[in-house]
Amino acid sequence: MIAFWYLLILAPFIAIPVLWWNYRRKLAQKEELSGMRWERLVNTAGVDEAPAPAAPAATPEYRRRERLLDAGQTLVYLLLKQGMPDHEILVNVALADLLDSPAGNGGAGSGQPQRLPAQHRVDFVVCSKAMQPVVAVDLLAAEAPAALTTAPDFKSQCLHRAGIRHVRLVRGALPARRDIRACVLGS
Repeated sequence: MIAFWYLLILAPFIAIPVLWWNYRRKLAQKEELSGMRWERLVNTAGVDEAPAPAAPAATPEYRRRERLLDAGQTLVYLLLKQGMPDHEILVNVALADLLDSPAGNGGAGSGQPQRLPAQHRVDFVVCSKAMQPVVAVDLLAAEAPAALTTAPDFKSQCLHRAGIRHVRLVRGALPARRDIRACVLGS
């Protein structure tokens, strides 16, 4: 009978370490699986998918796209989402949706149709939880790093005037997961 009471007293000292060890083992397996999925996603991000063949003009039949974002865009979206969980990430947003332009400025009759904000898009918009745009992110092709050093274009100028930071990321040289927040939001 005394042995039973000793076992009953020792049970928590045995059960708690066993439960803790089991929890840590499952957490390590989950991290390993997440790392493998991440590596697989990074490896497929460089491969561009072939566009679907165009339907004949006589049949206006629409089909759902296989993917909304290509592999590279998906990688950047996941980087942004994971690196900034306190922000909302929007995809493929028209510049006109980010800006309130004054009436008559850049309209069709102004002689500058290429400067219409509705004709420009940004790949990603980082918003506060109140859905206020904070940063516009463009994903550049691997062969276009020269665009990072050139004079600001129309899109950059509009965003700067509106107080929205404009960041351009090169598809082949994305920042690490731990560095994405500092790269996008600045220091």
